[in-house]
Amino acid sequence: MSFLNLKWRILALVAVVVTGPVATGQTYHPFADPMDYDPDWQFFAPVDVESLTELSPRKRASTGFFGTYDRTYIWMSRPEHEDSKSQGDFGWGNRFDFGFMTDEDHGWLFSLRHMGGPTSFNTLIHERLDRVNTADTGDPLNPVVPFFDANDPFLGFRAYRARQSLNVASLSNFEINKTWRREPYRYGGILEPLVGFKYSNLRDRAIREEYVIVNPTTEQFITNHRVTDNHMFGGQLGARYFTHYNRWTLSGEFRAFGMANFQSSDLSTRNFQTQYGTGATPGAVTSNTIQAGTGFVSNSNEEFVFGFEARAQAAYQVTRSFNLRFGLDVVNFAKGIWRGNTQGGLPGQIQDQDVQAAGVTFGLSLNR
Repeated sequence: MSFLNLKWRILALVAVVVTGPVATGQTYHPFADPMDYDPDWQFFAPVDVESLTELSPRKRASTGFFGTYDRTYIWMSRPEHEDSKSQGDFGWGNRFDFGFMTDEDHGWLFSLRHMGGPTSFNTLIHERLDRVNTADTGDPLNPVVPFFDANDPFLGFRAYRARQSLNVASLSNFEINKTWRREPYRYGGILEPLVGFKYSNLRDRAIREEYVIVNPTTEQFITNHRVTDNHMFGGQLGARYFTHYNRWTLSGEFRAFGMANFQSSDLSTRNFQTQYGTGATPGAVTSNTIQAGTGFVSNSNEEFVFGFEARAQAAYQVTRSFNLRFGLDVVNFAKGIWRGNTQGGLPGQIQDQDVQAAGVTFGLSLNR
């Protein structure tokens, strides 16, 4: 089944679920009305601590619209084909949660996440054949010397910095969840089950750069770059449990997911060749040639991914509805992830890897 056909079937299923009760004449509709409550919009009013501690858990639990923002600092495991696969690297990211909860104790939760790292490389410095470009004045705006022939501003001579990727990846995530709120437990804790749709994309980049001296007057800088996308679509089940203590709200979340993973991977090679003159113009650059797209290889695959996300957070109430918070976040893709290397074709590719990510979060929330 093609990806486009699957997408249209999913959209058709959503349309049936949403409009089905109307077509059959029933009054129930799966979407809660977010305007059922009447807020006074005094979110930043001072906190009355005495009144706050006297409220019952049911009264203290927030209703209406809410929104959160967290800055994340997450460690991600390295690909299995790396010799250092038992290690990992950190990257920064952002996470947004927003939605609403009605007085009838049901609502919707939307989540967005993007993690732009890690970006970990090994770098080797290679001196070029013509080590120093005497025409380079050090002025980055000097039009006489192209950037690829200029002296390295930190080394003071012409050099190539060849990178070998260790762990270069990014993670994007989008969720739509239906939520419910249960009655408070004996000691005031409240459980909010959820069920929803989840989309994730883990993009892996494998880069290998090489410097080759072909002969005394010719050098090459070769870049092999593989970009691998894991487009994952599926569902999840989970719950959020929270309780209050004075100004603090302590919460924990757990979500288990299963998704179909539509994988694609593109490997391209770029060869930058420099030819130097001889005789009357020794060392002078006579030509630069770029051979782009040589050895281009494209592959695709499908896998099944399952795993979980777990969060633990503590939020301090600054105003009536505004909190500052920090916490821990763990994401585990147990199998089914393709993290490519720079070998051509499929041999040597591990398309069902596991990926672990864990780290800290800190941010703010409104009416959560």
